[in-house]
Formats: sequence, structure tokens, C-alpha cells
Amino acid sequence: MDVTSRVARGLGALAITAVLLAGCTGAQPPASSTGGTPTSAPRSTLAASLPPTLEPITAITPAPTPDPTVAPTPVPVPPKPTGVKFDEQVRVSDDESVADITQSVTWRAPRSDGVEIRVYGVTECIAEPANPAPDTRGPCLVVHTSLPASVRRLLAKAPASAGVVSWTWTEETGCDPSPFASAPDGPTYYSVVLAAYNESDHSIFAIAEAGGWWQPGPNDTVC
Repeated sequence: MDVTSRVARGLGALAITAVLLAGCTGAQPPASSTGGTPTSAPRSTLAASLPPTLEPITAITPAPTPDPTVAPTPVPVPPKPTGVKFDEQVRVSDDESVADITQSVTWRAPRSDGVEIRVYGVTECIAEPANPAPDTRGPCLVVHTSLPASVRRLLAKAPASAGVVSWTWTEETGCDPSPFASAPDGPTYYSVVLAAYNESDHSIFAIAEAGGWWQPGPNDTVC
């Protein structure tokens, strides 16, 4: 082989190599016009770089602390009535067969709003001795005596601010050994007491009229 043939063969091989290189080079994307790196990444790369979607956070509001319950202040029990007076008026008919009897109780205190005065007749002569001596007498009621409901008969009631309460009945005249004649619809009572009431309770009882017992002597006449 002469020199010309070897040169021609070598040029052909170089041409083929140049074509192959040109094909590989054409597969590359064109460079930026500024000669720098591309300004944006492929879509798949951006998607992969985003953080995962988070669930929304719900704010938890703490329950309000309830106000402490304050027990209502109890209403004090009213005081014992003071300045108490008892009165009785008897009006006899013209033929003296019947009498209208009016009894009343007055008090100076209490006079507060929301307080009621209740007057009771005591249906037993509690302080009377079991076997009193002849020709002796004494009160039916004294202070510090227990007054259960069984011996109290309600006679009248009124607001404390009134300062007075009264009650009236009519009965036949005659001899009545008890100090107080009773209305037809209730038992005889021997003493009169009163107390102040409100929503809490009632006061100590005050004696308006103690009444009295009497044991006749041998020379006394009892009708």
C-alpha cells in the first residue's frame, strides 16, 4: 500500500469519529445564552424538594374555670319581742246574755320588714302545782318554760311593722273559772305568748299575759 492510500484511510477513520462525536454532542441541551447554569430545575426535582402536606392544627381552647360557689348568707333569726303589752276589752249585751271579747297584743320591737309576729294561747296552766295548798294562787306561765306545739294555739298574726294585733269572739256570759274564755272553735287558753318569725326560724317566746291559777280556800265560794 502506498502512502496516499494510507493517508486516505486515516482521514476516513477520523471523519467517522467526528460524526460519532457530533451525534453525542447534539444530544446535550443547549447552553444558556449567558453561558451559566440553567435557572430552573426539572419539574420532577422541584416536586421532590417541597415539604409533605401537613394536617391543619386545631387550636384547643381551655375550658373556663367556674367561679367558686358562694353559699348565701343565712338570714338571722329575729330578736325576741320587747315592749309587749296585753289588753282585753269586754262588751256585754244589753240583756247581759252574751259578751263580745276583744284581746290585743302590742309590741315595740321588732318592726323589721320580712318579720311576722304570731300570737299563741297556751292551753295548759303549766306552772300550776299538782296539789296546791288551799287559798293559794300563782301564774300559769313563767319565763324559761318549754312551749311545745301541742300546748300552743294560734290566735292571730300580723307583720312586725304593724306593732299591734287583735282578735275578737262572742260568747255567753256566765261563770268561767279560767282566766280566758275561748272562742267556740278552739280550746281554752290560760296564757298568751308571742314570737317573731322570718324565713330562718322564730325568736324566743315573750309572755304577753301569764294568766294565773287559784286554789279556793274552805271559806271561798266558787260558782
